[in-house]
Amino acid sequence: MKDKIKNSIRVNYFFLSFSLAAFNPYIAPFFKESLGISNMQLGLLLLVRPMTALISQIFWGAIIDSHGHRGLWATVLCVCSACVTPFFLLGRSLLSLAFLFGLWSFFYAPLFSLADALSFDYLGHHQRMRLAFLRIFASFGWIFALTMVGKIYDLWGLKLIFIIFPVGVFISAIASSRVPRESSAGVKQSWRTVKQLMMKKNVQFFILAVLLFETGNHMAYQFLSVYARFLGANNVQIGWIWAIATIAELATMLAFLKTAQKYGIKKILAIAMIFTVFRWTPLLFINAWWHLIPFQTLHAFTLTFGYLGAAMFMEMESPAVIRFSAQAFYGMFVLNVGAMLGSFLGGFLSSHWGYGALFGTSGVLAFLASIVLIGLVREPGT
Repeated sequence: MKDKIKNSIRVNYFFLSFSLAAFNPYIAPFFKESLGISNMQLGLLLLVRPMTALISQIFWGAIIDSHGHRGLWATVLCVCSACVTPFFLLGRSLLSLAFLFGLWSFFYAPLFSLADALSFDYLGHHQRMRLAFLRIFASFGWIFALTMVGKIYDLWGLKLIFIIFPVGVFISAIASSRVPRESSAGVKQSWRTVKQLMMKKNVQFFILAVLLFETGNHMAYQFLSVYARFLGANNVQIGWIWAIATIAELATMLAFLKTAQKYGIKKILAIAMIFTVFRWTPLLFINAWWHLIPFQTLHAFTLTFGYLGAAMFMEMESPAVIRFSAQAFYGMFVLNVGAMLGSFLGGFLSSHWGYGALFGTSGVLAFLASIVLIGLVREPGT
């Protein structure tokens, strides 16, 4: 039975990531090319996704932790996001696409936090550090998608995004439906305990550090494909730019458990932030799309040590009964707010001072984040 659950979690991660890889690197070029909008307008349009997720995380976190059966709710959210996606093809204006992007985000935004919560439920308290061995299947899904969809989009256009994405999340829905029900917490108890968690100084300083870190990352990620296009890349080359980043992260994903056990989560996060400074800052000086490739290998630390390290920090600081609510709050206050700030700042900086200002600022924010983390944050659980 446990092997069946584990395989369902793996398939869920694989196809969630497959779908996102077919969507995320190409949605900004699609918006920009289909509407002919400026970077400032693009930044505002991309802002819709994290703004909606801010509401979505609270809404779905309360419902799911109150009623339980996270696998069933993951299935519902996958199906709803898949059904909304083809309607993007009917969008003809900035306003209509913003509405559809918001509706899509409302259902899709909680899915990765929910997938992590399903993994933590399966692993239990004593094996939670083994998250990376499940999460690595998300990397496989990302790589698989990016090595095939670029050619498809070059041949038949970026509108295929809105067909490939639903196929992936429908398969994810089937997988998550096979994860059995777990014990649930009452919603009042859940949010009261989350509030107590957020009052801890160590958690507050952690949130500040990772908010700076994620603002810089999201700013760079949101405009990376547009920048690559500006430097002359086609859809296949954009796919490889992103795929190389994910291929690089496989090594650190496999090493995450032993590295975290040896050095601790705080040092893992500090390494991620310092490497991220050297990932984004040099993009100030490049002038060809293939110059991006060496710096994409540093994604191994940005994603694995940064994303998994932060998720593990919240897991180690949180009581078990609010596992999904805590991850949802982390997503709300850090990932979503960071994405909102990053989208706006990225559009503003690139419109007024060019892409160099955008990526230089991303590097500065990662540096500031490392100072806060190293100076003010303690190892979680101490």
